[in-house]
Amino acid sequence: MASDITLEDYLKKDPSIREAAKILSEAQKALAGARSATPDVLEELRSIESAAQQSYNKLVSQAKEYFKKNYIGISTSGISESITKLEASKRLARDQDTVDSIQASIDSLKEQLRNPKSYDESIIKPKKDETKAKKDKGSKDTGGTQESAVDVDSFTKSVEVAGQKIASMSPEGLKQLATNLNRAYGINLPVNGIYSPDLKNAYIKALSDNLVRSLDFNRTIPFEEFLIVAGNEGTYRSSSASEPSITGSISDPTRAAGLINAAFKTQLNREPTAAEVAKYTKILNSAEKKNPFKTVKGITTGGLDKEQFLKDQIAKLPEFAKKKTDKAAITTQSILGTAKANGVTLNQTQLDSFTKRIQDGTDAKIIDNEIRNIAGLGMPEKVQKLLSQGVDLDTVYSPYKNLMASILELNPESIDLRDPTLRSAIGPDKETSIYDFEKALRKDYRWQYTDNAKRDVSNVALKVLRDFGFQA
Repeated sequence: MASDITLEDYLKKDPSIREAAKILSEAQKALAGARSATPDVLEELRSIESAAQQSYNKLVSQAKEYFKKNYIGISTSGISESITKLEASKRLARDQDTVDSIQASIDSLKEQLRNPKSYDESIIKPKKDETKAKKDKGSKDTGGTQESAVDVDSFTKSVEVAGQKIASMSPEGLKQLATNLNRAYGINLPVNGIYSPDLKNAYIKALSDNLVRSLDFNRTIPFEEFLIVAGNEGTYRSSSASEPSITGSISDPTRAAGLINAAFKTQLNREPTAAEVAKYTKILNSAEKKNPFKTVKGITTGGLDKEQFLKDQIAKLPEFAKKKTDKAAITTQSILGTAKANGVTLNQTQLDSFTKRIQDGTDAKIIDNEIRNIAGLGMPEKVQKLLSQGVDLDTVYSPYKNLMASILELNPESIDLRDPTLRSAIGPDKETSIYDFEKALRKDYRWQYTDNAKRDVSNVALKVLRDFGFQA
């Protein structure tokens, strides 16, 4: 045999496979170029293409069998390096989801070390000829493995963000991924376009298997290519163990305390007491034991979403219910305050709708702006612009409101934005000047009862008396 050779190189150099590949390629081209042919011709071309494909697959399978019997593989170094890097990444992980994803990949790679596939080898060396070995005993061994062309760091990063990758995929993308994983591994993931922990774990398993295959072939194999090849070969459908592996992930006291502290801050906006930490650590550990991870055919499913579990537990507390009620009341008061500041009257249905939207996550500023938009209907463009910038209508009318309070001797707080006299200061097509508004106020029926009016009348009477000489 020749010196070091990969399975990929071996298959490429096999003359019978090369000839079969050429025939298959010609059959595929003929079929692709005859789309407008008659049905009979198309059927014949499809039959030829199918026969060529079967012949090619058979030759490749035979070549792999021969390769397995006559070559020994060495591919553990790259996998061990990947495990080391993943362990380091796990120690730096900031959330449990990333920790679980990395651990699933580590477990998968360790399984590959324990039960390697006979053809998935990185650098392939021929079996040693003992006679030749004795003759060459004094010669220097250049053996070992050649430098890997696989980017292990990129693989490690892919595992770290596996959860985010799956969560950000479109429904169609999720369906396609589930279909390809089912075909590659012989599993039954739901093809519904919805994210699930099982789908994520199967994805991580496939990433790990692709790394091993890439190391064996000494090239980075695109993930999509790996899924297609795995589905065609069917070699990843066999189970490495007759029984499923069931493992637990029990949080130690430090990890549990961190999770509990984060859940309390999210749900109750406070830190837990020592007694609460002890209580919920027991509850968490008990739930973790009841929800272990289950590994079948190298794919891990199950487990516990620890963060959500703790949030759900805290939500059962009376304190949480009270805070939720208090928050709703505060939210309602805030909405009413914005409505009042803009002269808008909300009915109970509108109020409840706005409150619920804020509780469901809508920013309160968005609700405030919607109320201001209602207030701006029929107002001049300049006023509408101010409202869109977050200025309340009460602020826009404040100069007129203060003048009205002074002239009519009213408490400014008692003047509602719905007061017709106040609203007359700004109309759809006009803005009254302060001087003209003051003159209009002195014609308001309420002005005659003010001290200002009485003083003005007294002053006028005094002036008349003086003009006629009746008053010095």
